[in-house]
Amino acid sequence: MKVLALIVLVSLCFYSCKKGGCTEHENMACDLIDINPNYYDPVCDCEGNTFQNEAVIQCVGGKTKYKKGKCN
Repeated sequence: MKVLALIVLVSLCFYSCKKGGCTEHENMACDLIDINPNYYDPVCDCEGNTFQNEAVIQCVGGKTKYKKGKCN
């Protein structure tokens, strides 16, 4: 039963990140950075959503797996 659960978990991880080519990034200290909505340096999460910049995806979106650039 544990093996089946592990296989499902690994499969979901590969499925969710295969289309975005996302890599794990270091988590930012959100209280120390200025989230500037006017700063546009787009990043794409594993689900195909584009965020304005790294601060927004990490601090507002709570995500650490993404790639640089707009989503396709």
